[in-house]
Amino acid sequence: MLETLTVEEGGKVALPDEVQIRYGFAPNTPVRIIETQSGVLLIPLTDEPMSEALKAEIEEWQTLGAESMEMFPFEDEQG
Repeated sequence: MLETLTVEEGGKVALPDEVQIRYGFAPNTPVRIIETQSGVLLIPLTDEPMSEALKAEIEEWQTLGAESMEMFPFEDEQG
């Protein structure tokens, strides 16, 4: 899913309903922000330990360099 979101005043971002449901973001769900070389990941914090699959995915994202940005096309809104 590629969707443009806007960071509002105070750093607020509204996630699409489908994303909230898929990843278990209920109202007031605490999240962990993990910075990667090319962006950030939001991980919902639950009582469940992080799965090995998620750990591997995070490690993969953290090893990707700037070339990973080619995976996410964007539009230049200035011109």
